[in-house]
Amino acid sequence: MSDSTARLNVTRDGDRVVVSGDIDAHTCPDLSSALEQLSGTGDVRLDVADVGFIDSSGLRVIIGAHQQAETDGRKLLIERPSKSVTRILEISGLSDHLNVVDPG
Repeated sequence: MSDSTARLNVTRDGDRVVVSGDIDAHTCPDLSSALEQLSGTGDVRLDVADVGFIDSSGLRVIIGAHQQAETDGRKLLIERPSKSVTRILEISGLSDHLNVVDPG
């Protein structure tokens, strides 16, 4: 088992990806892979409620997934962002440009 697997859990269910743990340079390839494998026509939902830490490399993966979804005529919906995700989105100025939703 790799260190990234121990620190990040990524679960896919249709067009929904649920992430828990830390998203950083070591773990973001796992998230990127899960998001790249999504196919379909509906919106892509990324649940990040249980993300304890995210750095710029994780943000880069989310931006890439957002751009790819738009290219495909879809939306990437960032659901239930944790405090750390909300903070990096606000600091980076992306909270108004990405589709951040809180269905709860």
